[in-house]
Amino acid sequence: MNSIHPLLQSFIDVAPFINNMRTNGYMVGITDSEKTLLFIPNHIIDLKTPPNTPLPNDDPMLKVMATGEPLLVKVPKDLYGIPFKAYYLPIRDKNNDIIGGFALGQELETEENAMEVSKLLFESITQIASAVEQIAKGSQTQEEISNNMVGVVDNSSKKYKETDDIIDFIKSVSNQTNMLSLNAQIEAARVGVSGRGFAVVANEMKKLGTSTGDAVRNIGDILAEIKNFNHTIEELVNKNNLIANEQSSAIEEILINIQQLNDGISTLNEIVAKL
Repeated sequence: MNSIHPLLQSFIDVAPFINNMRTNGYMVGITDSEKTLLFIPNHIIDLKTPPNTPLPNDDPMLKVMATGEPLLVKVPKDLYGIPFKAYYLPIRDKNNDIIGGFALGQELETEENAMEVSKLLFESITQIASAVEQIAKGSQTQEEISNNMVGVVDNSSKKYKETDDIIDFIKSVSNQTNMLSLNAQIEAARVGVSGRGFAVVANEMKKLGTSTGDAVRNIGDILAEIKNFNHTIEELVNKNNLIANEQSSAIEEILINIQQLNDGISTLNEIVAKL
């Protein structure tokens, strides 16, 4: 039985300490040029490699010892049920000859889960950002509609003021009609029987003047209600504009926060990918 090189024995001696340097432990493997001398599993993965197990032809350690270059290998989940990565390093003696290899491995399940969660989170945030953007566009459209309504109300108010002149004119006609009716009645009374026809006309003019006055008052009442209604609409539109502006500001702040979160997730992905 071949004896173990002292340098390799030193690696074997410190291997248990290296194994315990993280919560789940490191997988530690030490080989000579042909076989495994020691393999210590971690708390998650056990490759079940007992001492003196010959190195298979496709073992990365053989490549490392042949090239003298360290190697990082990522092992997919389908081989051992849990993905992991391993660092392979050649071990050289004092003459710089390669006498064996050192392997350090750790599972990637935690990192892959973190990547998956990060991916789902990123997709969710992207969808939220898209929805918020649509809301922002809706708020902008809402503000435009409100501004148009303000313009309509303003024009309505101007037209309402123009009706004041018309009502004043109708009032003047009504008053004049009443005056003419009164004068006609006086004249009819003065001329007696011969003025009866004139009295009928005067009476009809009085009725017309009274009806016109009533109509003017009704129109005035209606226009006053319209004025109050326009004023109420204007107040509501102004309140709506205020709310829309507040919503726009809040949405803008949300979009900024989402972008910052996206940047953080991208950075997290980069960090996890390097683990």
